[in-house]
Amino acid sequence: MNVNPSKDKGDRAERALVDFLDHEGFTVRRIVAGHHDDIGDVDIDDDIVLEVKNRYRLELPAWCRNLSAQMGNKDATFGFIAIKPRGKTNPLEWVYVINGEVFLNILRRIVTRKPYGAAE
Repeated sequence: MNVNPSKDKGDRAERALVDFLDHEGFTVRRIVAGHHDDIGDVDIDDDIVLEVKNRYRLELPAWCRNLSAQMGNKDATFGFIAIKPRGKTNPLEWVYVINGEVFLNILRRIVTRKPYGAAE
């Protein structure tokens, strides 16, 4: 059996994040690769896309474009890229990236309790 080392590395990071979030009390599961519409790597809520990256080289512009497409596929308000830095196994030490739209959605949800684009 041929094992793809890059896929295995990504799968381990996804499982680590799922285990961490599960331990924190969230209902979460990995999304099976090959879904007809790419909607991220981890399912936690209908309104959230979680994409996991475990790569040495950062490709943030491409990753953010992909995240936006996944959010559109899922019609999600929030999307996060979880980036596992080398040597950091604890997801609390990972880096989480969002785009500007998600940043505004989070601020509006926290400050005004209204999602982006909602009528006044």
